[in-house]
Amino acid sequence: MSSIPQQIGNYRLDRKIGRGATSEVWLARHAFLEQRRVAVKILVAHDSETMERFRREAQVASQLRHPNIVQVYDYGIYPTPQGRGQFHCTVLEYINGSSLQHYLERHGKIALPEAVSIFRQIAHALDYAHSRDVIHRDISPGNILLEQAGGRALLTDFGIARDLASHADKLTVQSTIMGTPGYWSPEHTRSATAVTPLSDIFGLGAVLYVMLVGDLPWEENLTPPYHLPGAPPPLRERGARNIPAEVDRVLATLLAPDPAQRYPQATLAADDLERILHRHRIATSAEQAPASPTPAAGPVGLLPDDREPDPVEEALGPRLARALVIEAQERADQMQHPETISRILDQWSQQGLLRRRPLGRLARVHRIQNRNLYFYQLRVLYEQRGAPEQLEEPDYHNRPLPLDTVRDRWQVALDAPTSIANEDGGLAMLPGSMHVAACEDCSGRGKRICPRCEGKGRIYETREVEVPAELPEPPRSRRRGAVSGNLGNAVSDGVSAAVADPPPIPTITRTERVLVACPDCSGHGGIICERCDGVGRLIRQQAFRWQRTAYDFDEQDDLDVINEAWLLRHCTVRQIYQEQATCPADTPNPQMDPWRREWFEIPLVRAMVEQAQQAINDDARVVLCEVTIQFMPTTDVVFDLGAVQPNERDLYRVTVYGFENVLPNDWRLLDWKWVLTIIAIGVLMVVVGILSVYLLIG
Repeated sequence: MSSIPQQIGNYRLDRKIGRGATSEVWLARHAFLEQRRVAVKILVAHDSETMERFRREAQVASQLRHPNIVQVYDYGIYPTPQGRGQFHCTVLEYINGSSLQHYLERHGKIALPEAVSIFRQIAHALDYAHSRDVIHRDISPGNILLEQAGGRALLTDFGIARDLASHADKLTVQSTIMGTPGYWSPEHTRSATAVTPLSDIFGLGAVLYVMLVGDLPWEENLTPPYHLPGAPPPLRERGARNIPAEVDRVLATLLAPDPAQRYPQATLAADDLERILHRHRIATSAEQAPASPTPAAGPVGLLPDDREPDPVEEALGPRLARALVIEAQERADQMQHPETISRILDQWSQQGLLRRRPLGRLARVHRIQNRNLYFYQLRVLYEQRGAPEQLEEPDYHNRPLPLDTVRDRWQVALDAPTSIANEDGGLAMLPGSMHVAACEDCSGRGKRICPRCEGKGRIYETREVEVPAELPEPPRSRRRGAVSGNLGNAVSDGVSAAVADPPPIPTITRTERVLVACPDCSGHGGIICERCDGVGRLIRQQAFRWQRTAYDFDEQDDLDVINEAWLLRHCTVRQIYQEQATCPADTPNPQMDPWRREWFEIPLVRAMVEQAQQAINDDARVVLCEVTIQFMPTTDVVFDLGAVQPNERDLYRVTVYGFENVLPNDWRLLDWKWVLTIIAIGVLMVVVGILSVYLLIG
């Protein structure tokens, strides 16, 4: 103690009670108020960054006044005894006890009730600090103090806390990881500036796990890269006994890798733990209590709600809408009171003339059991890709071909779907399938022999022509004198004939073959190949046709005998979960990869997935799917109506549905005296009417 003065300010130092990497903690007493004991934290490192961080810790913590946060009384800089330097000191509230870390090192783990008590106190401290824009950033057992007397748990050591309201925080380096290894949140490992109040909630979840098990949920990861697995191992697998399975759901929510899936406030987790602990205590006391032959009157005979977390909560706990889960839990807590059931039964009986009254005051509740009624929908978008077909076109441009790797049709990347809706699709090319080939029709020459002239360029053409007909020779005269004797007449006739038109020459039509140029090839003997358009080469490529088709699958929990239309008309169904999963088309396991692993843990969702898997084949795969879960809370109530020694026949079982607390019509709960009276009056009126008619007729 030679380098440290015996008195700092108004405080005399008694003894050292703690030592850290950069500071020592001393027990001290006020020089004038001797009963005032404090803890004096003295900085022993003197580099500028450490001194500034030490000063800022005192400044941040001094703003926080909460029964579960160690109070800062004073801060100052004092000279050393030799006068050669200075001491940076913070005067703190003295807590007579030890850290949670030391307690765990001695005892290994903590029972559930004590762990919940510590958790709740630190949760209140954290929510208070977060409301003041302060993030602790180092929630760990070493920074939680346990007071020996009084059972208080206090949060301490705000040395690396971040004040969101301060714009002068220059000590937070983006690439620096701050905190205690093993209690880091995933965002801790990315950057010190990425830490949020939800990061403190993650650390508190790790502290709860350590309290119940005695060890961290995962191995400490001290060196990069920092990887955290998914959900923490169940407590039962780590040797924890006599702890309700619902605590695993709370831990999974606290330790969710995605901050958005954690509790928004630490006290909400504490409320969940208190409810679980309360039900656990009731169930445990009921098991240990001697069996009673008949239930006692009133709420004395009430059996505990043995509700265990349903598959939806077990599988999707961190991903469920927290506000709705909390609202349903608060409703379940209210419904556990027989007074609530009595009030609901009374309201139901007053809504109908023939219903038994006062039903709520008559009912003696035997059992109340809360559960959730779920409605599931699986939406699936299938992508169909047909068998490849060959496309070809003339090689007009003689361009170089792309050197692509030959791929299967499912290895071709298409535009990712933006929603689960039908798409007409189109034609997609297969990379690596493009190649040049000689045209088979023209053997690569670009021309082929004209089929009409067979390459000769000429063809025979049949024509019809008219030629003169062959006339018969005129007859010869038998008398010579006739010619000379009639000479005068002949001359006269000849003049007349010369003046008249000559008679037409008769013709006949003949068919003849004429050799002409082939019109199809214009006399060249060949024609341009239609297939390659005269190029002689073809560009060939494989292509496939694709489309996308959406399907919906629906399931729901068993509604027993209730009419679904009536139920949905009177009760509101709330959406508690919706999440999509995408899958690349080239997945090697198209049957399993599209689905989230936790979906298979819910029986009805698994059944829908298995139904959807049946459509997956070589030509169809799932590229996008979505599960939506809606729910309404229900409460099953077993009661009798005042039987002295009720047996099975005297018990009534009803279900209260929804947040509206609606009861369906139940003929068993009618006031049968009124019913029979009305029937009797009706029968009497009919008889009187018949008699009246008979008398009128008679």
